[in-house]
Amino acid sequence: MILANPLWLLLVLLLPIPWLVARRKGYVGLPGVGRIAPIKGGWILHLIPVLLLVAGFASLSIALARPQKLHVVTTNSFKSRDILIGVDISGSMAGHFGKPPESVVGQTELDKDFPGRPDRQVKGKQDPFNAIGERRIDNAQAATLDFIRNRYLAKAGDRVGLFVFDTEQYWHWPLTHDLKMIYRKVHFADEGLGGGTNFGSYPPGPIDAAVEHLDDMGRANSRVLIMVTDCEDSVYGDTFNRLEELAARYRLKLYVVVVGSSQADPDIIRLAEATGGKGFRADNPQDLKDCFQTIDKMEQSTVTVETSENREELFFYFAWAAIGFILLGTIGEALVLNR
Repeated sequence: MILANPLWLLLVLLLPIPWLVARRKGYVGLPGVGRIAPIKGGWILHLIPVLLLVAGFASLSIALARPQKLHVVTTNSFKSRDILIGVDISGSMAGHFGKPPESVVGQTELDKDFPGRPDRQVKGKQDPFNAIGERRIDNAQAATLDFIRNRYLAKAGDRVGLFVFDTEQYWHWPLTHDLKMIYRKVHFADEGLGGGTNFGSYPPGPIDAAVEHLDDMGRANSRVLIMVTDCEDSVYGDTFNRLEELAARYRLKLYVVVVGSSQADPDIIRLAEATGGKGFRADNPQDLKDCFQTIDKMEQSTVTVETSENREELFFYFAWAAIGFILLGTIGEALVLNR
């Protein structure tokens, strides 16, 4: 409880003075009480009216000080982001990479709601070295699924979109808050595997597609593109400068995860760093998982804590108590003290 006007409590010291003066001069009492037989009793009976009056004055002072009950409401708001995920489905992504590690997140509602994917029919004799489930694309899917699980559990209000690319771009789902739909679409990201890779040497590339989509549907100030690729293309010269300028103009931060590339220093990693993002190299399935965990930590949502106050007035309780105490004290004074 707090007091809106605490200085009124000083009346506790001042209010008894007029009563004491009036009592000394005989002004306090009820007319005609002389005809009432005085009540005989000990000193306690004489003290009760005084205590009632004191309680009345104290209650009145507290009522004038306006006691209030403070209700503090705390609200956590998240600064949401628009996150686009681009997965390379060029033919080289069918190369062997190893068995994906177990999910670091575990089962979520996303897994329970996913009906499953029909068995994939493999035409002809399958290469056991590049078996489905251990390819680069399979590991890219597994790491992306864990990233979506983390975003779902964070409940940060991020919107996520998904597209795949080779020499062109193919949208699986636009930016949405429905992470269950994105989770389902990631399971089918390996469909149509084949072809080459085009980062933007022949526009449009994946970055061109991302900024165009963000220009049409983007809402958040924070815009992120995560590209998963084996980096079978180069970005240099005029193409590098064009994509860097494009990302800056649309406030796009690029993260690149390079899966099993033979290039020593891919240009696409330098481009990611130029946009304020970061490039990662994954040489095995666990590296790939760790890369996505790092991105998830680097792109954590900003939490803003807002507090608001509601005040409930309590003065009327003390006002009614003051009236009651003073009334009872005055009657008691008349009955006990007047002779």
